[in-house]
Amino acid sequence: MRTDLTKAAALNRRRFARRPEEVAAARRFVRGGLTRGSEAWETAQLLVSETVTSSLDHAGSDTGSGTLEVGYAVVDRRLRVEVSDDGGPARLRRRIGAVRSAGGRGLELVRALASRWGVRESSSGRTIWFEVDLSGR
Repeated sequence: MRTDLTKAAALNRRRFARRPEEVAAARRFVRGGLTRGSEAWETAQLLVSETVTSSLDHAGSDTGSGTLEVGYAVVDRRLRVEVSDDGGPARLRRRIGAVRSAGGRGLELVRALASRWGVRESSSGRTIWFEVDLSGR
């Protein structure tokens, strides 16, 4: 379900290859629309990294082939980011990683740091979205 924010403004969108080295490019794409050095700028970069990485992790054995799309908009002092892919072999689920594990905490970070977030899944793919309040609240 789309929120009023996505209805109010078209997202700036860009496609990226489904490769781990594209995570940094996706971060640069989104941060181009924000004021450098703000807390929201730092949070947005981290959450873009986590959502793009989550999309790559859930792509199954097809990582390295295909693309994913990142979109963002700033409306009413809120940043909205959407990361869309063509799905994967399993539904996106919250994983609880072991204390010493290197992964499995991406969506926990999104949950903790985003003002709002969610996942839309359908037979055509998956979108992880989040919003960050830019007003400093």
